Parts: sequence; C-alpha cells; structure tokens
Amino acid sequence: MKLNRRMFLATTTSAAVLAALAACAKNGSGSSGSTAGVPSAAPDELQDGGTLRFGIGSAPANWNAMTVDGNVVDTRRVMQFVMPYTLDWAEDGKATPNPDFLTKLEAEEVGGKTVVTVAVNEKATWGSGRKWDSEDIKASFDHVTDPSYSWASTEGLDKVEKVEIVDKQTAKITFNSVYPDWSAALATLYPKELVADATTFNESMAGATKFNNDYFAGPFKIKSYDESKQIITLERNDKWWGAAPKLETVTLHVLDDSALGQAFANKEIDVLDYIFSADVYQQASGRDDAEVRQNTGLQWRHIMFNASSGPLADKAVRQAIVRATNREAIATSDLAGLPVDAKKTLMGNRFFLPVQEGYVDNSADWSFDVEAAKKLLDGAGWVAGSDGVRAKDGERLELVMTIPTNAPVATNEANLLQKQLGEVGIAITVSTVEIDKYFPEYINKKNYAMTAFTTENTQYPLSTVGHYYASTSQSNYTGQSVPEVDEHVTKIGSTPDGAERNKLANELDKILWENVFNIPIYQRMQLTAVPKTLRNFGAQGLASFRPENIGYVKS
Repeated sequence: MKLNRRMFLATTTSAAVLAALAACAKNGSGSSGSTAGVPSAAPDELQDGGTLRFGIGSAPANWNAMTVDGNVVDTRRVMQFVMPYTLDWAEDGKATPNPDFLTKLEAEEVGGKTVVTVAVNEKATWGSGRKWDSEDIKASFDHVTDPSYSWASTEGLDKVEKVEIVDKQTAKITFNSVYPDWSAALATLYPKELVADATTFNESMAGATKFNNDYFAGPFKIKSYDESKQIITLERNDKWWGAAPKLETVTLHVLDDSALGQAFANKEIDVLDYIFSADVYQQASGRDDAEVRQNTGLQWRHIMFNASSGPLADKAVRQAIVRATNREAIATSDLAGLPVDAKKTLMGNRFFLPVQEGYVDNSADWSFDVEAAKKLLDGAGWVAGSDGVRAKDGERLELVMTIPTNAPVATNEANLLQKQLGEVGIAITVSTVEIDKYFPEYINKKNYAMTAFTTENTQYPLSTVGHYYASTSQSNYTGQSVPEVDEHVTKIGSTPDGAERNKLANELDKILWENVFNIPIYQRMQLTAVPKTLRNFGAQGLASFRPENIGYVKS
C-alpha cells in the first residue's frame, strides 16, 4: 500500500526538469522504448466511450479522503474522478483555478495577512442535486480546529482566521498571517452536509461499501463496489455540468501488489502507476499494445518509527538504527532492473526532492557507519549478550517491523534491515498484517514499532511540513513531541520569503535527522504503463489531469 499526501509533504519539481521531460514526450523519445510525459489529444481526436481499468491495493477504508483512514493513494485515485479538484496544475506545478468549479480565485495581502476571494461556479452541483454556494466554502474551514474531527491534516486549513460570506457564490477567506501556500487550502471543497458534525465527517463513509455520491461532484460518480470481485466501478455523472467525459466507465480492481504486473500483461487492467520492480517493468514493457511513460516521481520511500514506548523511545537507539542502515544498498536492491540510477535517487531531505531548488543533503552526519552505530548503543547502555542481541535493564533490543501482506518492496526492505541491524545487536522480527488493516489498525493507531511505506507528494513543498512531525498532527505516527519542530513548523507556515522558508525547512530537516522521526531512503521515478492509444493521462509528474479529457484516440 502506498500512502498518499495531498496536503502534506508537498514538493515542487524544478521547471527545468519537467520541461526537459515534456520535450522528450513531444519528440517521441525515451529510454527502453518508453515515452516521457503525457501524450495529449484534443477532444475531437478521441473516441466517445471506452473503459479505463486501474489496479489498486485495497478498497477504501473511508471514502472521505480528508480523514486519516481515507488518506491513502488508492482512495485518492478514486477521488480524482469523482471529487471536485478546484485547481489545475501545470507541468511546473503552477496552480490556476478550474473554471468548472471556481469563477474567481484572487489573493491579496492586507495588513500583514493573506486575504483570498473565492467564487464558485453557479452551475456546480453536488451529487445530492444541490447547487454549490458560499456556505460550502465557509463550512470547509469551520471545524478544522475541532479535535473530534478525524482530519488527516489541518495544516494550511488551520491558518484560516475567518471566512466571510460575500454573496451566494462568493466568500472572502482571511488567513492569520501572510501565507504563501494559500491555494493549497483550496485545492478541493466539500459540501457543508459532510462537515456539519464530527460523526458525519468521520463515519458516514467509513467502510468499503459506504460511499455516498451526494458528497461528490466530479465528471464521474461511483456506480458500485462489488465486494466479491473487489471491483469499484465509476460511471459518467449525470449531474456533471462541464464537458462530457470521453470515457464511459472507469474501474478499479483491488489486487495484491504482486499480482498487478501479470494483470496488466494479461490486459486485465490498463494502468500500472509507479512501477517499482524489475519483473513488473518487464511484464509492462512486453505488452504489445502498451508503453511505459516516464516522469520525475513525487513518491519517496522511508522507514517510520513509533517512538512512544519501548526501546525506540530511546533516541540513541533510533540514531543507531540510522547509522546501521545502508540506505544505498536498500535503494539498489529495491530498484534493481529498473531504468533508474539508484545512487541518484537517495533522499537526504524530507521536504525537497533531489531535483528541487532548496534541496540540501542533510544526511551527512547520519551516513552508514556500523562502528558509529555500535558506539551509540554502547553509550546508551545497551550491552551485547551471548547471542549478539543487546539488552539494557533486562530488556532485549528486539523490534518488530510491521508490513502489509504481498508487498514485495516492504518485504525486501525488512529482510535487508534484519541483516543490517543484526550487525550491531538489534534483533528484528517481521510481522505481516492484512493490507486493508495496515494503516487503520496498525499505523494510524501506533500499533507498531517500525515500518516502511511510500509517501506521495504534491505541488506545495512546504505547505504542510508538520504533517508527520508536529506534535498536534493526527498523522504524527511517531508519537514524538519536540518543541523545536513545532516552532519551525509555525515559522515556515507564516514566512513569505521563499529563500527564508527553504532555509527554515532545512534547519527543521536537520532537527528531524537528529531526533529520527523517520529515515528517508529514496525517491521513486514515475514509470506508468498504459495503452499506447490512451491520451491525456500517464506519468503526470506535477501536472494534474482532468478526468473528462482522458480517452482513446480514434482508430
């Protein structure tokens, strides 16, 4: 399973890199028979009809993607077709309002505060049949400080000081300071009925069969979820007011990661996004009617710790794990057989990807060094026993690494960590849990010691730097509370100067290396396999897509 972050550790790939990739796409070039970027086509060049079939790792635990349980890549994929994404993002990550949803989106600085005027399209209609209004805008921010709401993240949202109703379609939003990433808080809206109370917000769509189209407003709507076949089917939204979708249906079939490659090779699904193994890459490349599209990736792998209890509450143990972890060896093993240089993907920063302006490798003091790891454990009083496993005050240094079932990358990482950490006297056992329960029952509830997963970033590098790390965040899976971290999160959110924000973010990253909230490993390149005839969708990079524009070229 791949954790997604819309508002969280958002990142902006450099325009130069994306422009180069776009040029490759236009020129039809690409390595290993692949193409870069996303081939486009005008509506009149596309067939009317057809189905696009995705494979996903699990059915939604909660169809409200703003909740902790709903905030995963697989759920977000569904939402991209049925939810109102009010902004369009270009290849360089620049945001502009989508006129199907917003007819006005203007910001100004007034008295040291960012003030945004937003107007919704009078044609916009929720699935319930009710027209959008300015009360929906206001309601989207009314309860972000209420702890009874299970928000995945409130960063950005919690900077809203007040929302004033101007007229039926228009509202004025005042942030509590200058806020450079103000548009991140407006990337989507929800109907006032969904956010009216915590029970509705948290529970009304909790469960794989409990979707409710009344709360959505996109070109498609959810037709069904077949529990026995584990297939979500989307159909054209009869209440959609924009350009008619070219595709007739979209399906999302729940499959184990290990089954995705074969399903694509057998033409049972049409999309393989973020291909991450050599076997799957070969299967995708061998399909006669398909191609692998490439772009700069927004996903990165990392090891996460629960530092709230047990040996991992000892900072020296966490630091020793960093020094004992050979990140390059893990990246090389994970990425073997892919058209990727593993060394160039190593992450030394939690907020900026290696291709970005602002990126600094802050991992130098925490590089792989077995002897340094041993000294840290010695200094903290962890003594090796006769079997090589260390102990302190009668407690053995044994940790459980929790991973989802049928997740080859996580399994590979767990096996490597067993050997690497065993060299310094740390015993690792691996516990596999049902993929559907991995986040809601284990990670979200801090019912784990160590784990590793993928975070997917977005277009805002520093809009939500505290998502994993601020003491008040419900997605702080580590259980740590570090005042310096909270102070930097606050400063970054209210500093208007870009260079100063980058400096503060790198200071924060150094603090996080010191306290070991997690261990960044590597960035994933986006390798997306799709049929050759598919247009306006593929390896998107930072660019967004409009679901109604996706289709197959006419034969």
